[in-house]
Amino acid sequence: MSENKKFLTDASLAKLAKWLRLLGYDTIVFPRTAGRDLLNLACTEKRIALTRRRDMLDRQFSGELYFVAGIDIESQLAEVIAKFSLTIDQKKIFRICLKCNERLFPVRKEDVYDLVPSYVFANCSEYNKCPAVRVFIGAGLINTMLSNS
Repeated sequence: MSENKKFLTDASLAKLAKWLRLLGYDTIVFPRTAGRDLLNLACTEKRIALTRRRDMLDRQFSGELYFVAGIDIESQLAEVIAKFSLTIDQKKIFRICLKCNERLFPVRKEDVYDLVPSYVFANCSEYNKCPAVRVFIGAGLINTMLSNS
């Protein structure tokens, strides 16, 4: 099922990785030049490797490797969603940190009073926290923004 899909992108697809995380998909960015090490990591962690390098398709690889043809982020995201039949579930949006890919945890509104801008505090009822980078995300505001667009 699409909910269990995990991805590994090469560095040229870092923006795509951020959007996949926003949608709730476990996605890491390979920090070095795409090559054998990227494929080994994808295989070890059972991730789908996403790349913009055509030459990667010529390599022997027992896992799943996909060449992303789209040039801009909108076409790349649409392409990956369609290719892997990814679902967009409101309950999973903003549940993974966009910076580090860690799972976010809910925190009480009163616990973030002095930690977020006053506008965010006034307009959000739900908050999530990344345990690694200690970022607070106002899920309520994000959901409101998404439903109004």
